[in-house]
Amino acid sequence: MEALSSPTPILVALLTAIVFLCRAWPRGIHPKTLLIGQSEPVPQVPEADDAQAVSKESDFPEIWLNSNDIFQLERRAVFSKSWLYLSHRSQFTKPGDYQSFEVAGFPIFLILGKDGEIRAFHNVCRHRAYTVTNKERGSSTVLGCRYHGWSYSTKGELIKAPHFENVLGFDKSQNGLFAIHVQQSTDGLIFVNLEADASGELLETDCLTDFVRRNGPIAQSRWIGGKAIEGVFNWKMAVVSEKQFGTSAILPKLARLLRSSLLARIKHHLDGKNAGDSDSLLFPNVSLHTIKDSRYWYSLSFHPASERKTLIRYDLYCFQNTDGDVKSELISDKIIEMITEQVTELENQYQLQVRRAADCSQEDVTATTTEDRDCRSRLANSNLQKLILEQLKTHTKLEELQGMEVHPAMRQPRMTPKSRQADRLCRELECRGEKFPSLAW
Repeated sequence: MEALSSPTPILVALLTAIVFLCRAWPRGIHPKTLLIGQSEPVPQVPEADDAQAVSKESDFPEIWLNSNDIFQLERRAVFSKSWLYLSHRSQFTKPGDYQSFEVAGFPIFLILGKDGEIRAFHNVCRHRAYTVTNKERGSSTVLGCRYHGWSYSTKGELIKAPHFENVLGFDKSQNGLFAIHVQQSTDGLIFVNLEADASGELLETDCLTDFVRRNGPIAQSRWIGGKAIEGVFNWKMAVVSEKQFGTSAILPKLARLLRSSLLARIKHHLDGKNAGDSDSLLFPNVSLHTIKDSRYWYSLSFHPASERKTLIRYDLYCFQNTDGDVKSELISDKIIEMITEQVTELENQYQLQVRRAADCSQEDVTATTTEDRDCRSRLANSNLQKLILEQLKTHTKLEELQGMEVHPAMRQPRMTPKSRQADRLCRELECRGEKFPSLAW
């Protein structure tokens, strides 16, 4: 009886069970990086110390950050065939609400249909490849191209085509906007895939699940506002680490704005929302961040315009059940200030690398500087950079096998002989300036 009443055997049994569960419990392969668009898991390479990373030859080419050839390959190998995060469902409130994007030279727009579905399209008119939505965001259930007046519905269907209505053989149903595969996660995150033959399957890993677990149901978030910031640097420099654009550096400045009552903090803890250590990278060009001890989170998308220019899209959100906070604008201003400072730092680093590369090419200098070694060390220790490199290598092998460049996002319009005849007629009218004198040449 004394042995049974003693707590020692029970404690030993409990500790043994805990150790067994910890060893048997499955672990995610990439806890901090969401691998979207990857057909097979890529093994995580153990991080080497700086000495080892510098001593061996780098897998990354010297021109990794400043080559147009690599940028063009990235367009084909990464941005044409991966699931790309663009926005959150909370930014679309009524039918016709749309957002326009330019991602690696691909014009895209998202639009909310009358049926409540978010759809994505190439922002290119089927007639003369003119832009359909000219604003960054807006709302319209009928989208009209200003070039020749072709109009489309929220489903991308061609509604009106002036001068083509009576052309024999012209089929409106074959001349709608080119649709893009779109998926919305259960938490309201919207992804697109430009690949024409994409399977439509969205792969999610533990990273996004962990982000939601730490911060609560982000599907109930409310969009506060956003901003687009231009930067003169290579986009890959912004996704080396998930902590690059986190708020840890500006928490003292935010502290006065984020002060909440003890009751609110206790409720935040009991709800399971343990914000503050939840910065995540989404392959290939997005980072998600939370602000410690607050109900705010924000996304950053780094859309490359070229190998030397990047457009940073920033969006701030809070949870739907959060009362209206007059400090939201002040908080957003502080974050924008932090992002701008980080962008300036990246621009300075990039200019140094560009000048260094130019000096090496002119003087045939092969020695590396401390900055070069530090940069290569950071790249070598970044799993996301390795994934980008691996995807480029895989696509290069595919192109070598086919003996030509492979453009997964390319769409070919289907035109009947009569449609081509009408198309030639329109060209002749334009060239003579009969219908559009301002466009005559």
